[in-house]
Amino acid sequence: MLKTLFKKGQTAAEAVWNSKYYLPFLLLTEFIAVFCDAALECMYFYVFLCVVFMIFSDDLLSIIPTVMFTLLTSVSYYKDFSVLTQYMWYAIVPFALALLFNLIYYRRKIVFGKLTYPYIAVSAALIIGGVGVISADDYFEPIGLYYTLGLGLGQFVLYLIFRSRLENECSYDRVERVARILYTGGLLFVVVVLGFYIQNLDKFIEKGGVLFFKQRNFVTSVFLMVIPMICILVRRSNLYLIGTVLMYIAMIMTGSRSGLLFGSFLLLVCLAYIYIKNKKYRRFYNWLFGVSIVVIAALAIAFLPQLYAARIENAAVGDKTRLEFIKLGVENFLSHPIFGIGIANMKDVGIFKAYVPGSLMFYHNAVIQVISSMGLVGVLAYGWMLFSRLKMLWIGRKRKRIAVFALSYIGIGLMSMTNPGIFCPFPEAGLLTLMFAIVEKEEEKYKMEEEK
Repeated sequence: MLKTLFKKGQTAAEAVWNSKYYLPFLLLTEFIAVFCDAALECMYFYVFLCVVFMIFSDDLLSIIPTVMFTLLTSVSYYKDFSVLTQYMWYAIVPFALALLFNLIYYRRKIVFGKLTYPYIAVSAALIIGGVGVISADDYFEPIGLYYTLGLGLGQFVLYLIFRSRLENECSYDRVERVARILYTGGLLFVVVVLGFYIQNLDKFIEKGGVLFFKQRNFVTSVFLMVIPMICILVRRSNLYLIGTVLMYIAMIMTGSRSGLLFGSFLLLVCLAYIYIKNKKYRRFYNWLFGVSIVVIAALAIAFLPQLYAARIENAAVGDKTRLEFIKLGVENFLSHPIFGIGIANMKDVGIFKAYVPGSLMFYHNAVIQVISSMGLVGVLAYGWMLFSRLKMLWIGRKRKRIAVFALSYIGIGLMSMTNPGIFCPFPEAGLLTLMFAIVEKEEEKYKMEEEK
């Protein structure tokens, strides 16, 4: 009887995962959570779904939406992530047990892909970074271990799991499914930004410009990763362009100057890609883009200076702080050139006035972060990873779907030059691990097809 019930559970899980209503349902759940101030309850619900899927499905992609949405919903606690520590064990324990069950019951042969050694190198650089410099208190602080292991060893294990499970046969297009998941994640943040402005509508009207949205850079980092997914989804329907425009507007309303600059650039590149590749709708795009350019230019001239007036006035203070970070990072590197001072080292946190409890000391520049935290060892490790990833993208540059992941990588790469970006273990680094595991698997499939 139990075996029969388990089989029915597996059938039901597969039906839900493949339902076209599943992702919209998750988005609706987030909408209700935002406007009913029920973020914590929503996160627990997402974790519950994760546990159910891990028990009844061998397809670990099925938990990506709920894991991603849980992490994105946590943005509600951005002012102090440490608040979640008193609740997280109620989610972590069942999640960990279900994951362990999944890995054992649905076990697969471990696949070591092309990025295996670069991930090992990065893991080693993070672990030994700061040797002889960082204090034991900083190194073994839970949040320090989260970043040290989450950015290195955790991503390596995740990569092995993804590569192994991608060997499974499935009835859907994985690239398109991941694109839909990321796209829906972008819409989730549209809901979050909308909810913020509705709750602070009186302040917005009074100020007449973008409000202080503390989590703006985290939200923008995700937007820059998901906006390129329109290049895949537009082949299904041009209506997906509407959601992308909403993401761009929401990104502007966060007040992130990086989002305004890099987001505008990335959106233009994506639209140009769509225009070039989708010849079937060229006439429609001529009309649509022509009208859009006129409308956007008019709105930008009329409203953008007013919207960003306060952000421009305060830009000097923020830019000065970033320059101090760069100077400090270089000094740390020159003082400790081999292993750096350690990713979890908090000695410089005093100069960062906008520090978020529950996070690390970020230098807001990926290059400075590497040389300061891991020294030359980190430069070699991350350089190897960057070279390997770019090589994979270059080899698959003629494959339309792989080219889209390249745009996503460019987006988060640009953001990482002015913000933490790739140094956030989840979701950013985790999503990159998933993307490149899929890119690698897709290239293997293409080669097999060519050999037939």
